[in-house]
Amino acid sequence: MTNSLSREAQKLEVRLEDYVKADKEFKKNTRECVRLFKQLGKKIGETLKPEEIEELSRLRRKAIKSLGQAFTSESKVSHEKSHIYESYGALILSLENELDELEA
Repeated sequence: MTNSLSREAQKLEVRLEDYVKADKEFKKNTRECVRLFKQLGKKIGETLKPEEIEELSRLRRKAIKSLGQAFTSESKVSHEKSHIYESYGALILSLENELDELEA
């Protein structure tokens, strides 16, 4: 590979790693969100004592916060994915430029 093509391939490799990390974080956050909402749904279905209502409120806030974290991490995945698409284009353009130089 030429320097330009090699550099673009390396960029894609780094961006792929960033995407994989972001996706892993998204999955972790989403699983936690699901776990908390399931727990919340189970508690809501129970007959609660007055002191358990306060615990239910804390759990509700925790579940809502986890949903926000899931949305934020999903946004990061989308952002990293856009960098991968950008690298695909740069890689193809670099290849075309290198082939044009060979033909000249």
